[in-house]
Amino acid sequence: MKTCNCKTAMGWLLLLLLACLGPGLMTPGRCMAAADSPAAETTKKEAKRIRITSQRLISDQSGNVAEFIGDVHAIQGDTSIQADSLKIFFSKKSDGGEASAAQSLDKLVATGNVEIKFDNRLAVARQAVYITAERVLTLHGPGASVTSGENTITGETITFYRADGRFTVEGGTNGRVNAVILPKESGLE
Repeated sequence: MKTCNCKTAMGWLLLLLLACLGPGLMTPGRCMAAADSPAAETTKKEAKRIRITSQRLISDQSGNVAEFIGDVHAIQGDTSIQADSLKIFFSKKSDGGEASAAQSLDKLVATGNVEIKFDNRLAVARQAVYITAERVLTLHGPGASVTSGENTITGETITFYRADGRFTVEGGTNGRVNAVILPKESGLE
């Protein structure tokens, strides 16, 4: 693993490392990283800010990946992720130069005791994979579930297409899909 500096194509990594090493941002056993803009930025940019806290951060510049380990909490706007670990995969440098951290974010993989709150929903799984360009969230593991109000779907693999609100749910080899729905009007009666 290489140490990041300002002249590398991985400026995003510098932001993460500076946030962990900067004064006032590090507490014993806990680091905090922010992929954010200066304080004078607009409210629109504030909503794009991603804040991640964890016990440890491992970055690999050559692999275009950063992994937050131990009691991970990530927040962006109204979306939050809690997990044992969160691995973030970044795009490689484009021919046009450096990409910002937000522009280069390709995929997030949360593993272990995953809870994601988004769009007034709660997703729970052993592992969650989010592909940013496609806006697709896939939950893996027995008992993976998504709850919205009093409605719940459970399966072994749940894929949520955020762009149009579609779900696909698979029960897996040893299970079945389970849905609990509270209709607004009469249901099957």
